[in-house]
Amino acid sequence: MSIARQLFREFRPLFQMLEEPFGSSAVGYGFPQSRAVFGDPFFGRANALRPAVDVVEDGDKYIVEADLPGVKKDDVDITIGDGGRSITIQGKTASRQAAPQSQDTGDGSATSEGMSAMSGFHPTNQLTSERLWSGSSLFTRTVWLPQSIDRSKVKAKLEDGILTLQVPKLEDKETVKVPVE
Repeated sequence: MSIARQLFREFRPLFQMLEEPFGSSAVGYGFPQSRAVFGDPFFGRANALRPAVDVVEDGDKYIVEADLPGVKKDDVDITIGDGGRSITIQGKTASRQAAPQSQDTGDGSATSEGMSAMSGFHPTNQLTSERLWSGSSLFTRTVWLPQSIDRSKVKAKLEDGILTLQVPKLEDKETVKVPVE
């Protein structure tokens, strides 16, 4: 093992303290979950809630894929605007439900209502959170296309957290070839 790697491992806790100078935020008390003193304008939480999107041109159609982990198809709205030149994906993520506290019944056994909820999750004792899609939040993402599309033939499918849109291009009937003299 190199000495640089060993030093990095030993200083890793120091680097983490510099990233979170005031420790973890007061989760459950209404304070925002900030991981740094100054927000990152490129990789901050607001930008993280915009789904990652890939657009591929495939002959006479575009294929748009958006990462929507944990989003149900009923929570997604897709609109086409600007004369068929833009696609907007809007939706919401579902919130995690906290498991209720165990209640002592007096006979030495503890009961908990809602055993199907995530056991062990209590907002007041959460040490850290790095999952950006946890909790309820709204998201929106607009994709601009270079050519108008046929709105009536767009197909959308949400499977395994990936939204796939098959977007056929609109035939450009206004294009006329001009002969050169």
